[in-house]
Amino acid sequence: MPHPPKIVTFDEVAALIASLPADAVIDAIAEGFVSYSRGEVSVPPIQTLGQPPLASFVGHPDAQACIKSAYVNGGDYFVAKVASGGGGTNSGMVLVFSQRTFGPEAILLDEGWLTELRTAAAGALAARHFAPAGLDTIAVVGCGVQARWQLRMLASVVRCRRVLAWARRPEQAAELAADKDVRAAGWEVSVAPSLEAACRGAGLVLSVTCAREPLIKAEWLRGRDALVIAVGADSPGKQELEPALAAEAALALADSRSQCVERGDLQHAVRAGLLAPERVVEIGEWLAREPPPPRPRGVVLFDSTGVAVQDVKIAELALKELGRPAPRL
Repeated sequence: MPHPPKIVTFDEVAALIASLPADAVIDAIAEGFVSYSRGEVSVPPIQTLGQPPLASFVGHPDAQACIKSAYVNGGDYFVAKVASGGGGTNSGMVLVFSQRTFGPEAILLDEGWLTELRTAAAGALAARHFAPAGLDTIAVVGCGVQARWQLRMLASVVRCRRVLAWARRPEQAAELAADKDVRAAGWEVSVAPSLEAACRGAGLVLSVTCAREPLIKAEWLRGRDALVIAVGADSPGKQELEPALAAEAALALADSRSQCVERGDLQHAVRAGLLAPERVVEIGEWLAREPPPPRPRGVVLFDSTGVAVQDVKIAELALKELGRPAPRL
């Protein structure tokens, strides 16, 4: 008889995350992106609920649920992940199945934390390779839950600790600046007087909002080295960046070219005819080159929509840490 799936509680997931070295998480995400860009990952279409063209959830107008699934070809597991949230509340779980027995191996009751972790790890991976030299200021645009996760992972790859925070709701920026955990991690967060002031003074701009109109303008970054990590746009219609920013970027990176053209911030530049899809480089393609090319001068844009291979790699890390053996027939 097959063994029953391991049910991992939220408290166990939280302890697991605390035990994982940031570098190990980032390395696993990098490995997943390279496998994805080599065509070694099977990824079905994403299901997005609660967002146009579907009806909104009744709990919050900005809430959504994403159902993503994938497996590495020839690997041990296939994974289905549900992540949902809105209005500052997250939920979700990760279901892990054996590719060999087809049965469930684990149910990770993570309340969305593993999704937050792997999303932040992708941002940190981009910063590891593309943050400009001498980085002294980071702009955080949008100051909710994911902003805190991004800072948590960024701390392992950049020395800079100065943050200018801006949010469409000013109280959120003030809450981030006063957050005891953020300060205890060494971050020095100040509320920016305006969005423009935050971006003009930063070498790394981290955008994590649910906006549906452009917030960040190309002119604010023009003529200097900067990295923009755009996380918020992950479904059709969402937008944080002026399309000209993507069009003018020295390098337009995507976690998935097809996803970002459909549902990332790049969708708007492509539809406006300002950016040809073939100009977009997947970060896995870049990392697979031996050695990876040097960072180009100017603005590098990383459009992060979240690829299900990230959920696979995080699940693999989790099961390894929990001591769950790989399934065998």
